[in-house]
Amino acid sequence: MTTDIQQVNEMEAWFALLSDAEFEAGSPEYRYETRLALADSMLERKVIDCGEWRELVDEAVSAYADDVG
Repeated sequence: MTTDIQQVNEMEAWFALLSDAEFEAGSPEYRYETRLALADSMLERKVIDCGEWRELVDEAVSAYADDVG
């Protein structure tokens, strides 16, 4: 795993999506795929572990379900 500071910065970027106008203007599929891509990238770069990745994926799935209602 990488340094805690890098992980904090990466997670802040994840949650910053929630206030990003361009992200919010995208389709539910776009938002879902963007969230998954960020989670996958963090896992590949070992910023997060598999458990943290799973939590982000679960959050992306939940947000998608809410978006499509």
